[in-house]
Amino acid sequence: MIWAFRTVCFAGAMSLAWPAIAQAPLIQAKPDLPILSSPGLEQLGSFLQGKTITLDQAVRLGLITNRELALARANMYTAQGKTKEARAALSPTLGSALDIVRLNDSVANKTLLVDDPQNFNKPIGGEVVNQNVQQLLASVTAQLPIDISGTIHVATDQARFQELAYRLDVDRTRNQIVSDVKAAFYDVLRAKALQKVAEEDLKNTQDRLKDAESKLAARVVTKFDVLRAQTDVAAAQQNVIVAKNTVKTDLAVLNMVLGIKVTTPLEVAETGAVIEPALAGSANVQTDESLGPEFESDLKEALIQRPEIQVASASIEAAQKGVTFARRSQMPSLNLSWGYLYAPNAGGTTPLVHTWNAQAVLSLPIFDGGLARARRQEARGVLAGAETLRREAVDQVTLEVEQAYLSVNEARQRVEVANQSLNQATEAFNLAKVRYQAGVSAHAGISPLLELSDAQSALTLASSNQVNALYDFNSASARLDRALGRYAQQH
Repeated sequence: MIWAFRTVCFAGAMSLAWPAIAQAPLIQAKPDLPILSSPGLEQLGSFLQGKTITLDQAVRLGLITNRELALARANMYTAQGKTKEARAALSPTLGSALDIVRLNDSVANKTLLVDDPQNFNKPIGGEVVNQNVQQLLASVTAQLPIDISGTIHVATDQARFQELAYRLDVDRTRNQIVSDVKAAFYDVLRAKALQKVAEEDLKNTQDRLKDAESKLAARVVTKFDVLRAQTDVAAAQQNVIVAKNTVKTDLAVLNMVLGIKVTTPLEVAETGAVIEPALAGSANVQTDESLGPEFESDLKEALIQRPEIQVASASIEAAQKGVTFARRSQMPSLNLSWGYLYAPNAGGTTPLVHTWNAQAVLSLPIFDGGLARARRQEARGVLAGAETLRREAVDQVTLEVEQAYLSVNEARQRVEVANQSLNQATEAFNLAKVRYQAGVSAHAGISPLLELSDAQSALTLASSNQVNALYDFNSASARLDRALGRYAQQH
């Protein structure tokens, strides 16, 4: 029943969110949106059933259903609560209590009160009840901390910087998720493109086998040509089987990255996803060892907006507040309090029904057994570690930017070379096909079918290389955007 209710909630939320997912710019999922651990088609309903999703839609879906991002948001909410908790220590507090006490017996004393005014020789005695069997006590207490040493303010600032670090970690997670979704999406498109190449290769080999068998029946070619064609068909069939399995495997990985059930069937669209690189017209490799001003601009951008560096900086600020807090832990503290007690059935000869008191407590630690010194040492160690982590973050970001920048340039050049190679292989295959139909080869003593088989193998390899180079470029471009922190800035 509970699971069914959660499913209905998620389906309702998706029915409202899907139009925005399909059309709106990249947005961060609302924190209050219901998120299931691994929703599938039974939760997503008709939003994915039989539909083809684009790259942008996959990214938006991942930002809603990804578990890592949901965990990062949960950590941020926890940090926000800790900040509010630390800030509450500066506020006055008011408390009340109502006590009802039942004793096993009353406590009374017999006391001589006064003489009988009508008979002075007859004293009147009585009992004074000090404690009643049933007692009612109502109290109100108010306290106001006076932060004369600034300790509470420092603790609040420290919690605030820690909250900022968790908030930035949400951006870091978002930056990584968008990159992971794009990489997985490109892998699926790559696998589908390579499957088409394999299927086209299989079709060509089957046509060649059929032609060889017909020519063998006409005694134009030898049995060798048929056997070679059969071998090529078998190899092409194996390549198709591997290509289809790769598509299924990459789709499962994409589902895992999105945060939906791995077995959910998805159809992905190439429209708007694949970017053709701007080619310079020459595939010559540059020998200049410097990376150039474009890299310096990218690196500057990354060092400013990468969430990892911002998190490290916030952690340093929090650690510095921790050092200040530890230093002030030995300073005096002042606390003001006021209390009121109402006892309607108080006992005794002079019962106090209404009682109040006010206190001002000044505390000054004299000897703490080295606790404050240990806190300062611990805080300085945390600060040193935070500074080291920031330096490590800067170095790691610099390395990632350089690697991504070089990968993009390398893939761009490979695309240009692969395009040229594919054109040449296509022309060679067409010429080999013409010579095969004519029964001649470019080299004496070489079978025309063997020449055609080699040309087709070269064409298949060139097609595969062109597909890999193109998707390597798109994947490298996505990694460069992640290295620059651009996905974390899109809200």
